[in-house]
Amino acid sequence: MQKTRLIQAWLALMVLSSISTGVAVFIDRGHVASTATTAIAGVVILLLSLIKGRIILSRYLGLENTRFWRRGFNFALGSFSVLLLGLYLVPMS
Repeated sequence: MQKTRLIQAWLALMVLSSISTGVAVFIDRGHVASTATTAIAGVVILLLSLIKGRIILSRYLGLENTRFWRRGFNFALGSFSVLLLGLYLVPMS
């Protein structure tokens, strides 16, 4: 059962990484028409990174079994993501 959950987590991480790479390649190839599209792409990549971080913390580090530690790490990860989002979006305005 544990091995199956780790394989599912690994597959989810591969899919999310592929989506992040696809968005980055789309932006890099010059398919972006506006700053708003670039901002949306950055937000999508950051959101995917947040999801990947939560998967790693819960499945690989075993935090899915401890409510207190999972909540603390999710708060720290979410706070850091909001900070990065702000630092990314402020220069665009």
